[in-house]
Amino acid sequence: MGDDKKEGFAVDHAYRASWPLIVIVLLGLLTLSGCAKNTGGVTASSATTATNNSTTAVITKADQQISQQKIAAARKTLARASESNAAVKTLATGLKYYQEAEEALENNQLSLAKGYFDTLSSYDGTTDASFIAARKNLIKQYQAVKLANGYYNAARDELSIHDLATAKANIDKLDSVQATHPVIKELQKKALAMKQAIMNYEASQSTSSGSDSSTVVSSSTVTSSSDNSATSSSTDSTSADTSTMTSSSNSSTSASSSSSELTTSAIIKQFQDASGVTFATDTEFNITKETSTYYQITAIYAADAASSSASKTVTDTYRYYPDSGNVTKENSATGSFE
Repeated sequence: MGDDKKEGFAVDHAYRASWPLIVIVLLGLLTLSGCAKNTGGVTASSATTATNNSTTAVITKADQQISQQKIAAARKTLARASESNAAVKTLATGLKYYQEAEEALENNQLSLAKGYFDTLSSYDGTTDASFIAARKNLIKQYQAVKLANGYYNAARDELSIHDLATAKANIDKLDSVQATHPVIKELQKKALAMKQAIMNYEASQSTSSGSDSSTVVSSSTVTSSSDNSATSSSTDSTSADTSTMTSSSNSSTSASSSSSELTTSAIIKQFQDASGVTFATDTEFNITKETSTYYQITAIYAADAASSSASKTVTDTYRYYPDSGNVTKENSATGSFE
């Protein structure tokens, strides 16, 4: 009897002793399972953070390059992004438009630049601060270059008809434009050469009786300054560059000789045909200037019925070059003919 009690006690004791061990094992398994889940979560979170950090780093570097005017480098930086999200793509698109406008401006191709700058100005795909600041600065340069071209072209054209006072006035205006772009500096440099030629001519006239055949600027000088430079004016009135700047008497003779060959109605008819513009039948045409190379013609017509213009009329100014058949139109904002 005593042995049976001892044996039952031993079994009961062994059974009770196994419970703590089972609890410990279960707790261990639960802990390991939690660690595994947590490790997986940390891995996924780390991957997401790494991706975000990569995109942020790419845009930060691109912004630094944009602020340094290194647009091509910034585009390459964005192209190398491992994860191209919306912010990267929209900034890359904006920089593409920027670079197209910038290159056209560097070459002083104003007609081509106009379309690029219209696209760049209206682009609202990105709110990147560096891009917006760079775009604003480039547009200001574009406006300044247009203004400088207007003064330069006016001075050159006035010089071609021997209107020295007006030519000098436009050269002075050009000189007062802040040289915020290399094109402006180049135009100012060429205008200074024109002004020096005018001063030399005036000095020679004050020390002599004044020869009617005195030359102010040779055709080779003007041609080399306006035709052979990458930053020359892109307007279509280049035929004026090759004319010899003779004295007023010779200019008058040339103009009168030219006008005697064509009647006013014939000139207007040729201009209409060359312009490619369909004018209304009630359009009024006036020849306001006549040189050895072009006729300056104003077209006056009624404004659209929906127009709020008080005068109800619109005036456009053109220059018709009969030798080449070219027609240019005055840009009302800059005064240049394009």
